[in-house]
Amino acid sequence: MIITAEHRLLAQEGHLASASLLSGFEALAKIDYDRAGTIYSTLFALSIGMERIMKIAVILNHKAANDLANPTDKQLKALGHSITELYEHVRLIGAAHGLADGWFEARSHHYDALEALSEFALGSRYYNFDQLTNGKQHPDPLVRWFKVHIQIAEHVLSHRRLERIMGRARAFCEARGALGWEWGPLGRWELTIDVNYQICAAHATRGQCVWAIIEILKPVCQLIEILTDKVQALEVEKGSESATPYMIEFFPFRWTPREAAIRRKAWSSLFHLGGR
Repeated sequence: MIITAEHRLLAQEGHLASASLLSGFEALAKIDYDRAGTIYSTLFALSIGMERIMKIAVILNHKAANDLANPTDKQLKALGHSITELYEHVRLIGAAHGLADGWFEARSHHYDALEALSEFALGSRYYNFDQLTNGKQHPDPLVRWFKVHIQIAEHVLSHRRLERIMGRARAFCEARGALGWEWGPLGRWELTIDVNYQICAAHATRGQCVWAIIEILKPVCQLIEILTDKVQALEVEKGSESATPYMIEFFPFRWTPREAAIRRKAWSSLFHLGGR
C-alpha cells in the first residue's frame, strides 16, 4: 500500500499523542511529591496527550461529516487548549454517534483531574514566572494536582486502610520527635503527622490515578475507533487512496485491565505503536 502524506501525518500525530500519554502514565505511576520536577513532568505529558488525542477525534469527525475534508487551521485553533472544553466538545460528538456512556460529570474526581490538567494547559504551567513577575494569577499546579490525587486516594482506599496509613504516619513522626508544623503539599500549614499521612496515602494510590486517567480516555478511544471506521468506509466508497491509519491502534492502553494498570510502572516502552 502506498502511504499518502496525509496518512503519514495522522500516524505521526497518533504516535505523538500516544507517546505523551504513555510518558504521562509512567511519570504519574512514579510521581514523588518531594520532587517537584516529577509533578511537572506528569502534568506536561498528560496535558499534551489529552489535548492531542481529543483533537484527533475532532479531525476524524470533520472528515466523516465533510466528505473526507480536514478542518481548516482556523477551525482547529478555535478549539484552543482548554482540555475541559475539548472534552465537552468530544462528548457532544460522541452523543451524535450513539456513544453516551463512559463520560464523567462535573464534581466527580475524574472531572476534577480534567479541570486541573486544563488549568495547567491554559496557564498554570507558567505559574512560577507569573509569581516572579506579578503576572496573571493561576493556581499553583503542584497544590492543585495534589488536591486531585488525595481526593482519589480517599475515594479508592477503604477507611481501614486510611486508618493504617495514619497509624504508621503517627508512629513514624513520634519516633523522630517530628510533632510540629510544616508547609504541606495542600498549600497550607499542617501538622507534620498529617503531611506524612497525605504523602503516604498519595504514594499508595499512584496506580489508581493512572487508572482514573485511562477511565477518562476510554470513551474518547471508543469514539476514535467509531470515527476511523466511518472515515475508512467513506474512503473505500469514494475509491480514494487510504489517508487514514487505524487510529485506535495507537492507544492500546485502552484495553489494559484495571489491576494491571494500577500495578504497572513502565508504560513508555510498553507498546511499539506508542512511539517506542
